[in-house]
Amino acid sequence: MTVPARRTFIAALLVMLSLLLGAGCGGSAGRAGSSGASLIRSDALAFVSIDSDLGSSQWQKVNDLSKKFPGRTLALAMLQQSLAKNHIDYNDDVKPAVGPEVDLAVVLGPNLNDAAVVGLTKPDDAGKFKALVKKLNETDSSGQPAVYREVNGWYALSDSQAHIDEVLKSGGKSLSDESTYNDALGKLPSSALVKAYISGPQLAKVIQQLQQAKGSGLAGTTPGLTKLDFISAALSAENDGLRVHGATGGAGSSDLASGNYESKLIDGVPADALAFLSFRGGKGIDQLRSQFETNPTFSQALPQIERALGVKLSDVLALLRGEVAFYMRPGGALPEGTLAIGTDDQSAALSTLDKLASRLAALMQAKVTTTHEAGHAVKTIDFTRFAVRYAGLGDKILITTGLNGIGAYTASGSKLPDAADFKEAKSASGMPSSNAGFAYVDLKNAIALAESLSGLAGSSLPPKVAENLRPLRSFIAWGDRSGDAFTFDAFLEIK
Repeated sequence: MTVPARRTFIAALLVMLSLLLGAGCGGSAGRAGSSGASLIRSDALAFVSIDSDLGSSQWQKVNDLSKKFPGRTLALAMLQQSLAKNHIDYNDDVKPAVGPEVDLAVVLGPNLNDAAVVGLTKPDDAGKFKALVKKLNETDSSGQPAVYREVNGWYALSDSQAHIDEVLKSGGKSLSDESTYNDALGKLPSSALVKAYISGPQLAKVIQQLQQAKGSGLAGTTPGLTKLDFISAALSAENDGLRVHGATGGAGSSDLASGNYESKLIDGVPADALAFLSFRGGKGIDQLRSQFETNPTFSQALPQIERALGVKLSDVLALLRGEVAFYMRPGGALPEGTLAIGTDDQSAALSTLDKLASRLAALMQAKVTTTHEAGHAVKTIDFTRFAVRYAGLGDKILITTGLNGIGAYTASGSKLPDAADFKEAKSASGMPSSNAGFAYVDLKNAIALAESLSGLAGSSLPPKVAENLRPLRSFIAWGDRSGDAFTFDAFLEIK
């Protein structure tokens, strides 16, 4: 998809920069404003609403969070200088030209290359808005000036009046009248910096056009995405960080993830793990297997793939049907990576891995040997410069690059679920123990390790960069599925 309104996005970027500047300046009294969705046609592909009321509680929290970063003052100064280069002053030109809400709406055209994108705001001072657009046009060299139109005190901005016509409603229902749109926003927090909505039926049209453009190879590979009613998401500020919360609606939601579960594989993960990921293949693996077997493009290539692997692809996918976890922890010269796979047939899983190991060793002139670690038979694929080890541990398989990765997993020492940093991240984010899969990164210790490794390599992170990374404590994301409803969260902890 091409970008039909470059100045629309320049203006949106300018608004975002001004929001940061305004947050740094302390903001103003809160203002109430109606939604621009009331002006948009009901079948829009996407609608994004930005809270530009710098006196809101959300921007006050952003202001508080930004003070935790030593580079805040410098960043604000650089933003002000950037505006000044274009002869734009925040207080005189931007602040009065922007209302309490800034929106972006996208409507599909006859093809993917002609989508209409329109920005909307209800300015405090219409004259200042017009003056700001004029300045933006004067600093743009594309030869295609931005245009605008006033509707009930709102101003629609785009690259052409034709695109404004396509996006604005012309009689009938508006987007804000659509029950699906209202249901989608109802899944989001009432207070947020940004709220976004994507129409499921319109997204299905985009996918269909992409499939037609690429041929039958993509056909049927995204059944969940083509059966959604909506996707919605919100970015919000909290006392200890930033959160993205989203939701989907419609029959396709059940295809996006398996049901909720409590990770069993995390129980053996050492407490010093820097990152951990858990998911269940389940229905998704079954669908992927079906696609390989029934899609003409994939099925023709399947014999060559299986000859290269030395094993049936269905056997490889079977390894991923239960819970799968991956984690990283400090190692020697490089961090140790370990893949844990839950299985109800250890013998079959090990047989598949043995065949893959034999094929890989033959292709890369590696050596496969058998040893024992922590009472378990361990196969090692030695690539000279590094080695990969795997072993069966009853109802799970472990594949690791660590010299003692299997022993560390099976040992009775401190484990990740009890680690103070993981417990803090889980508490701050509000992640439930039962979910549809999650990812965790210990940013505090991962950044410290990166600094240490760069020092060993003879370089180092610039002091200012290191200082501004230190407030980042953790990142955690998860999904939650209940029936056909699916929600997702991502939380960046800042302290």
